[in-house]
Amino acid sequence: MPIRPENKNRYPADWKLRSRFVRFVRAKGKCEWCGAKHGWPHPITRSRVVLTAAHIYDQRPEAASLLNLAALCQRCHNRHDSVMRRQNAAKRREQENPQIRLPGVN
Repeated sequence: MPIRPENKNRYPADWKLRSRFVRFVRAKGKCEWCGAKHGWPHPITRSRVVLTAAHIYDQRPEAASLLNLAALCQRCHNRHDSVMRRQNAAKRREQENPQIRLPGVN
C-alpha cells in the first residue's frame, strides 16, 4: 500500500530493504496468507498481484520488526487493514469538518 506523505518520516530508514526482504526472500514472492504469486493473476480476482509489506500486529509505521511484517497481496492486505482504514478515514473527515456539538443534543 502506498505510504501516506504525512507518515513517510515515521518509517525506518531501511524500510525499502525490509519490505523487499519480507516479500521476496522470506515469502519467496508469494502472499503469506493466500499464496498468490507476485506478478501473476490473482487466483480469485484475476488482477495482477503486487505484493506489499503489511504491518500485522502493530499498525504503527515505527513497528517495522520482521516479526510484525507479512508479505500480502492487495486482496489480503486490504481485508486486513479495512477496519483500521475506515476508522482513520472517519477521524480525518471529523478533523477536516468539525461539527458544532451542542451539550445534551446528539
